[in-house]
Amino acid sequence: MTTFKIKLVSQTNAAILILALMTIFFVSRRVFFPPEVSSIVSILMISFWIATTYLLWQQFVTGRTEWTIDETGITINWTKKFAWIPGDNVNLSWTEIEDISKGPDPQYYTLRIKLISGKTIKYYHDTLTTGDDFGELIKVLFQAMSDKKSKV
Repeated sequence: MTTFKIKLVSQTNAAILILALMTIFFVSRRVFFPPEVSSIVSILMISFWIATTYLLWQQFVTGRTEWTIDETGITINWTKKFAWIPGDNVNLSWTEIEDISKGPDPQYYTLRIKLISGKTIKYYHDTLTTGDDFGELIKVLFQAMSDKKSKV
């Protein structure tokens, strides 16, 4: 049994947050800081927006999971769920899984788990995240799928 800590992102929450922050930024820039404002005030405002964006991103866009992989299957437990999106814990046996694949999407690494029922579960991992076990998880999942296919 091996456990991995993985940080995931919600593309829906990311799009909403980016659009909201861009709108607020440009409206507040026009209303509160006309063009003749000094460069120091502009730098302070941009620094404030960068810090705010980072904090809101961590709060609303990222989620944290623990993946446990053993001979029976995969268990995914949410330790921090996405805001506004329910994240249910997942238990999958190897007999339910048809295939596991990966693929780059813009700004994200997509992990796809295709079930025998035809349903596909997708998880998005931010390619800039370096403080988790995602690389090791991928190796173990692909090795487990390779072992499963060689037994058939």
